[in-house]
Amino acid sequence: MQRIKMLSLLGGLGLFLGACGGGEYTDNPTPDSSNGPFLAEPLTKHPTNLPLTLISRYLVVNESNGRLSASYGGLRYWPRQADKNRNPNNPNQASGPRFTQYANWDILDAPGSSSNRSDWLRLTLTRDATVVVAWENSALWLSGWSRGETTAADGRRFNTFTRTFRAGEITLGSPEGRGEYWVLLAEGNGQPSAEPALPSGITERPVPNTTCPAWLDGVWVARGPDGETYQGWHPQIDPVYWCYYRHEHNSDPGLIGYQAAFLYTARYTNNQAERAEGFKGFAVRDGEIGWYINLHSETSTEQRVCARFHTVVVVATRWRTGERLAELSFKGDFGAARSNQGETPFFSNVCTDPRTGQQINQETIGQQLAQTTRASRRIRPSGQVGGYEQWDGGLTRALVQFSGAGIGIDIQNPATSCSSLDCPSLVTNGGNSSTRRTIQFNNIRVRYDAARDPDGDGWFETNLYGDGPFVSGDRSSGTGPLRQFIKPGTDVSLNGGFTTEDAWRGLYVRGGNTQDLELEGALGTIN
Repeated sequence: MQRIKMLSLLGGLGLFLGACGGGEYTDNPTPDSSNGPFLAEPLTKHPTNLPLTLISRYLVVNESNGRLSASYGGLRYWPRQADKNRNPNNPNQASGPRFTQYANWDILDAPGSSSNRSDWLRLTLTRDATVVVAWENSALWLSGWSRGETTAADGRRFNTFTRTFRAGEITLGSPEGRGEYWVLLAEGNGQPSAEPALPSGITERPVPNTTCPAWLDGVWVARGPDGETYQGWHPQIDPVYWCYYRHEHNSDPGLIGYQAAFLYTARYTNNQAERAEGFKGFAVRDGEIGWYINLHSETSTEQRVCARFHTVVVVATRWRTGERLAELSFKGDFGAARSNQGETPFFSNVCTDPRTGQQINQETIGQQLAQTTRASRRIRPSGQVGGYEQWDGGLTRALVQFSGAGIGIDIQNPATSCSSLDCPSLVTNGGNSSTRRTIQFNNIRVRYDAARDPDGDGWFETNLYGDGPFVSGDRSSGTGPLRQFIKPGTDVSLNGGFTTEDAWRGLYVRGGNTQDLELEGALGTIN
């Protein structure tokens, strides 16, 4: 069991090094909120309660055929490194100019662009900040900024444009095809941000823009239905130390007022070896109801070919208040594994059915399921055109009503493919991060049933698969029991397809543009 024993790190860490006051402030430019769908709010708190970096979120606005989308490519944030060599993989090669005049300031590398938008670059400031644009050119959108100049360590001369902003989202214009500019940041009083403290008892310091130490992953915890503490959601990049976790968990359940305990169900499956990195969540706000669907659906191990049953979590809340309406967790059936090309063959693996202990091949599983569900995992064999990986199924009608396969996940850039149709090994798909995901809900419905909740408190127990009561010693029940919750009177439904453009917290919306959401090269193929 991989329960996390890090709560002791969190006690007594109320420290907050807020921005120093003083100075005259100008109003932030007001972004056009109608030009969404940049909807997910930035994180505002870290489990240690330490202050976040000055920037908590960045994006570039792209426009095509009158439609706006967010882009994160070519952007990299380097806290307290404006005067340093900023390439951690090659100390002899700088990522950009070194501004020695701005020692220990933060720096954001921005890409070149021929756009002429005045709101091209959007930055979210966690507190009041002094912002400097260093550029060998200029533009009209910098009117009103205080102008000066600086010389980088390599002798290049830059115009500087300085302005102080209050906390919140600010917008900067495009370089308009005239090279690139750099954004330098300090606290509101013009002093560089202090290096974040370490929790009591910790000596291993996280280094910005490199891999996070294991202890830091462990501070993100959540409480499961059994009252125990488990590993929880965290972002791709730590918002205090700005190191890389090298994996991601998709949507933040906090967007609907929920905390996900990833390994709760695995604990009651004889501590099944479901890697925490494989839990991918999908948060949707549908009117007043918030939905969070979490699936163990990683694409970096061959275990997914034989693993027919994966942890599924279905949560519904009133997202504005966080009131819990339903919290269901079980081993969901994703059917047989087959090629992702039309009706081409099933994978030829012979796998063990965990419910019976019998050996069974993929084609037999597919034939058995054909009469009741369209559940399947379509996986790309090496050499086939089309890199997507489609997972369908995962729900049990004993807990959730649904049409068709219930849930459909399309992973458009899976990290690996099978080397052949018996999948003896994996082939890496060119550094894909498997962050291009869409999700389809086929008329799923969760409603309260008083017959399974005699005491009327909303809590009841099921077997591991959620399709019946827990019976000790019954192999088909798995281990368990699993605690389930549906608030009395609840009757909620969701239908349709959803995607996201937001790489920071991953709110899913109807009609977004699907894109690779990896930030700063922080994931690679480790997901």
